[in-house]
Formats: sequence, structure tokens, C-alpha cells
Amino acid sequence: MKPKRESWTTRIAFILATLGFSAGIGNLWRFPYLTGKYGGGIFLIFYLLVVFLIAIPLFSTEITLGKATRKDPVGAYKTLAPGSLWFLNGYLNIATMFIIAGYASPIVGSILAYVFKTASGIFSRLTSSEIANYYASFTSNGLEVLFWTLLSVGLLVFTIRRGLNKGVEAANNVMMPALFLILVILMVRALTLPGVSKGLSFYLKPEISKFTWEGAQAAIGQAFFAIGVAMAVALVYGSYLPQESKKVVANATIVVLLSTLIAIMSGFIIFPSVYAFSLNPAAGSGLTFITMPNVFNRMPAGILFGTLFYILFFLAAFTSFIGAFEGLICWLRDEYNIPREKGVFVVGAGVMFIASFSSYSPKFFMIADYVSNNIFLILGAILMSVFVGWVWKIPNFMYAAGVEQKKTRLLWIFLIKYLAPLVMLITWLAQLRLIERISNYLK
Repeated sequence: MKPKRESWTTRIAFILATLGFSAGIGNLWRFPYLTGKYGGGIFLIFYLLVVFLIAIPLFSTEITLGKATRKDPVGAYKTLAPGSLWFLNGYLNIATMFIIAGYASPIVGSILAYVFKTASGIFSRLTSSEIANYYASFTSNGLEVLFWTLLSVGLLVFTIRRGLNKGVEAANNVMMPALFLILVILMVRALTLPGVSKGLSFYLKPEISKFTWEGAQAAIGQAFFAIGVAMAVALVYGSYLPQESKKVVANATIVVLLSTLIAIMSGFIIFPSVYAFSLNPAAGSGLTFITMPNVFNRMPAGILFGTLFYILFFLAAFTSFIGAFEGLICWLRDEYNIPREKGVFVVGAGVMFIASFSSYSPKFFMIADYVSNNIFLILGAILMSVFVGWVWKIPNFMYAAGVEQKKTRLLWIFLIKYLAPLVMLITWLAQLRLIERISNYLK
């Protein structure tokens, strides 16, 4: 006999936990350097359009699928479309989450390492070139990266093993307010640096010439990665909502907007800081691990603010991975009757297996990043929107989500049934230069 399904204690607990999953390294690590690469303000404007027209509707539908069925992603499709093959999309969601949790775990480990390295003052004794060399040496040392990854995964196992309320919920109730507090402190400090206007101009002024079709694809992929659409977690978190709960769309909107706010605020930290000290704002992933240590070296009380910066990153990453682990554990429990106590170790072992490849091989990391975010995530979201719009039907979605305004029915039909699938399909077909890109990575 399966145990009674766990539930969130309050609406705020659900919002904080879902925000904890949504607002992760995609917001603080990926968003700033993509914005810097693809034209600043114009990228930001297009990204916000994607968020409002596609991400919020799809995030709402994913949570609703969980609430309506009280099942994991595979079980949800089996319940709503019995005897069909739609459950395969649930497996696609699970596979995507497993890959992302695995290949990205070394990033979490690296952030944890930089918390301690920054606090110890290592970077304050290095020149700009030495900081770049230190990062290259650190990332090429697969054993050290794997050690910090194992430590972060161990903390995740310890947290989630305590259960939904005492583990997942309690951790997010503490970590998310702490994240916002540190975010505000760092943003205020960055905006009071000299020469801040240049950084804000780069960040907010639209540079249309830099915004290409590739930039548009990056914005769509980033919205899915940063918010967590079609990663299975929103569906699982929705399955922990009581059946009588309403305001699913409102809750999803709050989560997505707060997650987007965190991403935007991170830009207000990074770009003014980078420009204040005449550093490169489009430094790719090195913006976090190479450029920012240089910023803190030139800033009064730099060790303090640098340590806070990496604590902020770790909190964002850790709460996201709590969601990833919980989604995978729920699937093991629902589909294979594996209890949480065993499931958390199975997931941890699987994640570390993938992480071992990612820690030692930058090529594996790049391929896993591209395939999971630009192929699997978008395909899963296309199938989900088609399922909700054409199979399960919009009225059923609206009823399960607690949407009572029937006059909004046409809007939901347009967004979920037509706009989202069409935009995503065009993007996905463009991304199917998969073989060409992978061969380029392997050269």
C-alpha cells in the first residue's frame, strides 16, 4: 500500500519552493552573459515577451497537470490519456531533468568551491591573468571538481531525505528570503560604484545590430532553462497541491515573475560592477568565475561582497537542484514504488555518474547542455502544449487550474493551443542542426 501523498503546508510554501526550483543558475549564471552577448536591452525585451506569452502559460499548464492528477509526469499522462503513448513525454521530461541535474552538478560544486576560496582571500592575492589561469586550472582538475560536486550532492541528499515538509519546504523557506536579501545588498553596492551609467546603458540600451536569429533562439531556450518549463519539477510540485487549492495560474505567474526579477536584478549587479572597473561584459561563462573575482579585488570590502556573491549563487543553485532531485524521487516512488529513503540515494548516484563525465570533459558538458536545453526541453514543452490544447482540452485545464473567468478562454486557446506550439516548433526545427553542432564540439 502506497503512503498518503505529501502536501504543501501553505500556499507561500508552494510558491517559495517552486521559486527555489525556478530561480537557479540559469538566472544568475546564464542570463547575464547571454544578455551581454546578444545586445543588452533588445535581448531583455525579447526575453520578457517570451516569458509573458509562452513561459507563464506553459508553466501554469505544467503545474495544473500535476494538481489534476496528483501523479509524477509519467503517471499524469497515463491518468489523463490512458492507453495512449502520451506518457512517453513524461519519460522525456524525466530524462531531460536527469541529464540537466547530472551535467550541471559540477557548476554547483564549482560555486560551492568559490564560496570557500573567495572567503579565504585566495583571489585577492592574484592578478587578472592569474585569476583566469586559476579558473582554467581548477576546471581542468576533474578530481577536484568532482570532490566539490560530491559534497554539494551530499548536502542535497541530506536535505531531501528529510521529506517534503521538513526537507524541501523548510530549506526553501529559509534559503529564498536569504537569497533575496543578499541579492538586494549586492545590487545596492553595485549601483553605488563609480561609472555605473555605462553598465546600465550596456544592460538596458537596445543594440539591435547584435540581436540575431541566434539570439532569439537563445532567449527562448534561456526562458525554458531558467524558469524550468518541461523539466518535470513544476508538475511534481503541482501534484503536492491540495485538490481544493485555487489560483494555480496566479501562483505560477508570481513564481515566473519573481524568477525573472531575480535574473534582471543579477544584471544590475554584474554589468555596473564590470563596467566600473573596465572589464569585459560579454565574457561568456567566465563572467561568473573570472570577471567577478577581478571586480571584487578592486572593490572596498571585496572579500565580503565576493563571498556574499557566491553564497547567493550557491543558494540559487541548491534550491533548484532540490527541485530536480524531488522530481526524480517522486517518479521513482510513483512508478516503481521506491521509497524516498532509497530513491534519494538512487538519484544521487545517477546524478554523480553523469557528473563524473561532465567534470572531466568540457565537450560532454557542451553537448549535454545543448541537447537538453535546446532539443529535449523545447520538444517536451511542444508536446505538453499540444496535449493540453488538443487532447486534454482547454476547458479541462481551466477547471483544474481554478480559472473561473470564461471570457479568458479564447486567450488560453490562443496562447496554449496555437502560439506556444508554433513558436516552439519553429525554434526547435532551427535547433535541429544537432549533428552539425555536435560534430563542431567534437573537433
